[in-house]
Amino acid sequence: MSMSRVRERNLAVMPMPDFRTHVYWGIATYPVFIFLSLTTIELLHVSPLQDSRLIGYGYLLFLLGSDVPDIDSKSALIKRIFEVLIAGLFACVFYSSVISPEIQPIVLSWLNSMSLAVAISFSLAIALGVIVSKAINLLSHRGFFHSLWGGFLYGLIIVTTVLLRSELLGGEMNYTEVLFLGVAGSVGYYLHLVLDRVHGFARGRRVPAAQNEKDSI
Repeated sequence: MSMSRVRERNLAVMPMPDFRTHVYWGIATYPVFIFLSLTTIELLHVSPLQDSRLIGYGYLLFLLGSDVPDIDSKSALIKRIFEVLIAGLFACVFYSSVISPEIQPIVLSWLNSMSLAVAISFSLAIALGVIVSKAINLLSHRGFFHSLWGGFLYGLIIVTTVLLRSELLGGEMNYTEVLFLGVAGSVGYYLHLVLDRVHGFARGRRVPAAQNEKDSI
């Protein structure tokens, strides 16, 4: 068997891009995104970015977006990270909004010890947070999160979150800055989809070649 045929066979079983590949591409392409987005802002004559820190925030959202679609993959690192974040976030929300005002007083009346009541109450919040975080396992891999709508939703979540934060702080950010962050997240997200699609296209071209070589042996 020739070396070229062996190489084609190896390419045919090449795995999908992993966490490192997606993040490296995110790192490499973010400067291009900065150039294009700032050029667009100048051409449209809209309000410029007032805070240089937004470039850094956009970078973080861009990088995060470059691997967020794999949140539905059971073996992906991003899924495990999100599980921890979701578990912690929901534990805090459950405790502060429901358990502390409603359940903790009942526990306290039984135990007559504030420290023990708080410890038990927050343990319940932790358990609920873990249960909610496991809901990610119900997602089907390469389903909704590997679609254009998934990228749009990610950007929309960013914009909504930033707008709410901006209003709480007195409206310090203009709409250009808000949209910049949302678009940065979405573009990073779509970069992931493009890499997967390019890999799938390349693999689709290589598999028939490897199959023909196998049939000829």
